[in-house]
Amino acid sequence: MTYQIFLLRILNSGGNGDIWLAQRSDTQAHVVVKFLREFHLEYARKAFAREVRILSQNLPGMIAIIFADLKAEKPYYVMPYLPGGSTTKHAGRLTRQQVMAVGHESARSLAALHARHIAHGDFKPDNLLITDEGNLRLADPLGNGLGCTVLFSQNHGGTPGYWAPEIKRGAPISQAGDVYSYGVTLHHLITGILPQDGRSFDLSHHFFQKDPHLAELISACCHPAPAERPSMREVLRMLEGVSWAAIQDERKEKGIFAACAIALVGVLCIAVAK
Repeated sequence: MTYQIFLLRILNSGGNGDIWLAQRSDTQAHVVVKFLREFHLEYARKAFAREVRILSQNLPGMIAIIFADLKAEKPYYVMPYLPGGSTTKHAGRLTRQQVMAVGHESARSLAALHARHIAHGDFKPDNLLITDEGNLRLADPLGNGLGCTVLFSQNHGGTPGYWAPEIKRGAPISQAGDVYSYGVTLHHLITGILPQDGRSFDLSHHFFQKDPHLAELISACCHPAPAERPSMREVLRMLEGVSWAAIQDERKEKGIFAACAIALVGVLCIAVAK
């Protein structure tokens, strides 16, 4: 790095890091610096490095990394400053058009991660940041999957209220867990009701009376059984108007076809053996 970073003030202290507003010496532009708080713990340093590796892939909709130093005593990375903040402060005040825009943009970001076999692990409104142009950037991925080290038991990931039931019980983060968190996040942004573990989702809100399709989407995403939730690709289809019932029928047809194909292979193998 050929310029200096001057720390101005702390913005937030999250689950694993301290977030500072800073300024570049060359352009005078404001940036954000995230420092790993528990830098003395090896598993925390590895998890932080995994976060940097994911963000360095420049996946669609993810926050960009300007610079990172993982070898520093207190590892850190620098990212753009987005004065729009997070979507949390807008919860309960979004129009349908805004809800659909947030739903589509964030679903595409998660789908891009999942296409790389990576789970975000901590999807929530606080991690959906707003650019000057009104677009979204997804931040703070925990990461799990191909190209990422396994998650350590000390930090299986997620945030109370937003995490899936199986994650709360200690399971590692997963794509299905992201889908659950996506449904909770949409519900929070629509209703303004902060989610809590063990509290059922109120789908009687006037917003859902006018748009039952979104209620269906949230209900499907927040199914207690991971295998019964849609994938993020299926979520995108639901946002385009395809019903969950229609997608489930397609799943059954594909399952029957696959079972028949396996049975046919078995019959042919027996025939050849004779």
